[in-house]
Amino acid sequence: MFGNILVIGGTGYLGSHIIYEFLNQNSGDVYCLIRNKNNVAPRYRLLQSLRFYFGNDFVSKVSDRIIVVSGDFTVDANLGLSNNELKPVIKNISTVVNSGALVKHFGQKEEFEAINVTGTENVIKFCTKYGKRLLHVSTVSVSGNGEKEENVIETVDNVNNKKIFTENDLYIGQKISSIYSITKFKAEIAVLEAIYDGLDGAIVRLGNITSRYSDGAFQQNANDNAFAKRIKSFIEIGAVPKYTLAHEIELTPVDLASNAILKILNHKSDCNMFHIFNPKLLSIPVLIDTMSALGMELLPVSNQMMTDIITGILEDDKRKDIVSGIIHDLDKDKLLIYTSNIRLNCEFTENYLKNIGFHWKKIDKNYIIKYMNYLKKIGFINF
Repeated sequence: MFGNILVIGGTGYLGSHIIYEFLNQNSGDVYCLIRNKNNVAPRYRLLQSLRFYFGNDFVSKVSDRIIVVSGDFTVDANLGLSNNELKPVIKNISTVVNSGALVKHFGQKEEFEAINVTGTENVIKFCTKYGKRLLHVSTVSVSGNGEKEENVIETVDNVNNKKIFTENDLYIGQKISSIYSITKFKAEIAVLEAIYDGLDGAIVRLGNITSRYSDGAFQQNANDNAFAKRIKSFIEIGAVPKYTLAHEIELTPVDLASNAILKILNHKSDCNMFHIFNPKLLSIPVLIDTMSALGMELLPVSNQMMTDIITGILEDDKRKDIVSGIIHDLDKDKLLIYTSNIRLNCEFTENYLKNIGFHWKKIDKNYIIKYMNYLKKIGFINF
């Protein structure tokens, strides 16, 4: 256990849950770096986010342990803080949790570079200059898993010859094309170089962050989540590629992920890389059966049939928005290939977490029902 932390990205989905877990697991205070946005006061922005996820009672109970400082980590090594705000932060915090990132997979390169790369470099300088520990939140997509360039149609020949990406790996010859993954990869290099030079730091690579395990609650801006949009498109199309029936998907509920992160934060070690994703995968047939029971029929069809369906939808201006969640997944032949040449491994992290008292929960039909019911409740999907 330790004292106080500074959280960057606290208004985000994961950041809010990290704050929640810290306040529940520790007795210290949380300093939160929040930038001015749309003329809304930083403290109001943060508390509104926390109220959305955890309710008024929780926020009222812990509000005196939340110190909001107005700054911007893309500005400089002092995180854009004034001298008056910088001094108490330096004096009172021991650790910086950098969960600040632009997580959309498409957008302006300059914005991604400023937030994901320059912002991280400034946080590194801050921690180095003032002797603070750094926990940097990254993504397993730096592995190339999920990138179209690494997606393959699995065959008997290649299924056992995949590139394995572990906690010890950074570059294994993977191809990365999305600006999000590229900038997160660059950020990891900067953090690892600083650790090599003496920074007390660690990186946690996050998997597919999904709704809360406890109640199915999801992020405020569901339409910004690539996986949720993908699911929505398949529901509205009413079909999925038949080959997926032989596969499983990884779903990492946000409350489990944030709990695991806090466990790592609270147990000091020399380890500096962790893979935070749920190894208890969900089979596609269970997902399809559960959706069917809820009234959402997903018909498994051949690749050619799937392509024909998508082509027909794209030719209808009134309906083409249906495929917006999968449009970027299509290759030049309008095929959807979700099997990757990269196999993610989290064996080290899984064993580490078990040793410090954290165990992943099974993703089953009950979880999917909570997830889908919440998406229906907020009007994101219909069934």
